[in-house]
Amino acid sequence: MFKAVKWALMLGLLIEVDANAAAVEFPQKFDELGPTVQRIEAPEGRPIHFIDDGDPLGQAVVFTGGLGTSVRAIRLLDFLQTLRSDLGLRFITVERNGFGQTPFDPSLTMTNFSEDVERVLAHLKVKKFSVFGISGGGPYTQKIASRNPERLHSVHLAATAPSLGGGQRCSADSPASAYRDLLRYPMKFFAFESDSPMHQVTGFQDTAFDEGARAHFMRGQLADPMPLDHEIKLYCQEGLIDMSPVKAPVFVYAGLSDAVLGAQSLEVWRDVFPQAAVTIRAYPDEGHDIQYRHLDQILLDLAGYGDQTLVCKKGIAELIPNSSTKAVLKQGAQLGLCAW
Repeated sequence: MFKAVKWALMLGLLIEVDANAAAVEFPQKFDELGPTVQRIEAPEGRPIHFIDDGDPLGQAVVFTGGLGTSVRAIRLLDFLQTLRSDLGLRFITVERNGFGQTPFDPSLTMTNFSEDVERVLAHLKVKKFSVFGISGGGPYTQKIASRNPERLHSVHLAATAPSLGGGQRCSADSPASAYRDLLRYPMKFFAFESDSPMHQVTGFQDTAFDEGARAHFMRGQLADPMPLDHEIKLYCQEGLIDMSPVKAPVFVYAGLSDAVLGAQSLEVWRDVFPQAAVTIRAYPDEGHDIQYRHLDQILLDLAGYGDQTLVCKKGIAELIPNSSTKAVLKQGAQLGLCAW
């Protein structure tokens, strides 16, 4: 049997081309390597680094990453970037004092950071927005919300507490010393437990390692502990933030086996936000990584599906009323996307 061929004349030479070979479709543009870090300046000339990721006409969400993270911590959310885009969410994040590309200034406070966020939003001409903070980013998120109650669509707080200052955290044996020792080793500082569901996401752990290196080595600061010590000190100085002006819907996500935060009463959130409708999504037997494990639900809540819960039933993901969740889970369904 003769092989199907065709002949082409190139550079004066007759060459044989396999007619059965698949045609190559050449791209018209480059693939993205992730969101670009942009920069504006504060009135005093101080740099403010930020990322604006998503449809410029989408619903704006101000995201604040955990303790000691850079502006590129947003990359840890990219495993659900398609869902985020389909829901029309535009994520904006601002780098905090002393991490990543941002120089350290020991005089700056949470108020200064909130002002930086407001400057970025003004620069982007964003008027209304939601806020989403995880872990150590929770107090910053509350601070932003407390200053902008009339501009809020909603408030979302995951794996955090109403106050990260007080008690042992602000005593002489503060856990800051343990974090300080780990800074030089991003593969320890940003390591997830071996049984964490996040290991199911290809490349997630390595992206977390990269984030640790960026946050603490980016400018050649060689794991300088001062920004981290300062951040923990701010939690203690700020204490419980007055959230009484906030009337927008509030969503709290908590792992009931969170070893980082320890045992806490979730009902206290309703006291912290006395004028807001507070939805508490509690996850028994889950830990501090719920901000990623249940990111699918958080994105849906941000997009206005807060009265429903995402479950996987017999290999099909669907939204059900919150009131039906317990019954459906007893029937063998699991929370979130079926990919889990």
